[in-house]
Amino acid sequence: MNKKQYRMTLIVFGIAAIAAIVAISIWFNQYLIWAFVAVSVGYIYIRYKITTPLQRFSTKFNMLVDYDLDVENALSLAKEQYENAPTEQVEQLLGIYLGMGYYYNSMYDEAIKTLNLVKLNKVNQVYHILIHAFTAYAAYELNDMENFDIALERIETAKLRINKKYFAFASSYQEILLAMKNLETNPEGYREVIERNFSREDGYISTRLVYNYRMALYYKAVGNIEEMDKCFARVIANGKNHHTAIRSKAMFKGSVAVEDYVFAEASSEPQDVEIVEEPLQIDQLDEVEVIEEQTLDTELFEDEVVKKDAKDLSSLSVAELRDICREKGVAGYYKMKKSELISELEELDK
Repeated sequence: MNKKQYRMTLIVFGIAAIAAIVAISIWFNQYLIWAFVAVSVGYIYIRYKITTPLQRFSTKFNMLVDYDLDVENALSLAKEQYENAPTEQVEQLLGIYLGMGYYYNSMYDEAIKTLNLVKLNKVNQVYHILIHAFTAYAAYELNDMENFDIALERIETAKLRINKKYFAFASSYQEILLAMKNLETNPEGYREVIERNFSREDGYISTRLVYNYRMALYYKAVGNIEEMDKCFARVIANGKNHHTAIRSKAMFKGSVAVEDYVFAEASSEPQDVEIVEEPLQIDQLDEVEVIEEQTLDTELFEDEVVKKDAKDLSSLSVAELRDICREKGVAGYYKMKKSELISELEELDK
């Protein structure tokens, strides 16, 4: 259902609802129950017409990325769906997919920009974990540790607001990102985390790519070039244009023959997995209500605009300044340093 179809459906539903109200006012006792049933059926129909295509899109996007490794088509699909989203809530949810689509295509700046544009108060808070996690992944590839650290901090904040049954989900992202951050100082701890999260055979090619790519970074950190190249070769030989393959090509030293590391045919069908980096988890969360507006605790975001007037800008953290810039629509704020953020905000107040 696109925007035009959604509006037409609302019009029809609105006319039906008015007719039901008129019928109730004329034949209250006799037609009350039927009017209620008609309105309820109309509401369920609209919800079905929105959520069903969204679920189909989610499944197709995930298979393109994780199994077919057709990241270009996954990005095109996300763009098309995003541009034709029937409601603002669906548009914001699809913005998460779009940001991830950019990430999978090695367009890390675009990924961060797109994820930063998602209105957090329009999507269920469990999705905030994904937004911040993939922002951190993209920042890591850009060696932008300032943005990486901010995203990691936001995962901790978002974790406090989600249902307890998703704590393990959020904690797994935290564990992986912290291991990545501490790779140089604690390579063995990093290896343990990567082995635990990505070494299994779940049937997804992307999981094998991520495992080998992350392990290559471990071998790079400990100075084992041959093992590093073996891991990179596996990713290059099997990864098509997946972002891990693009990154591997840039770091590959050529000490082994890439053609020797083509994966054997997978022996199993893809299985649902609890936590991974690359197979997208949105469709595995039973949070269908994301199309409804959710009220985000304004302590971290919206209230910062008010707090700014009561504080000297220099006393705010970079994260706080960026949240204010985000609310005010400052272009490119996510790349700015603290002094630049303060200058932009002061200029806006003049």
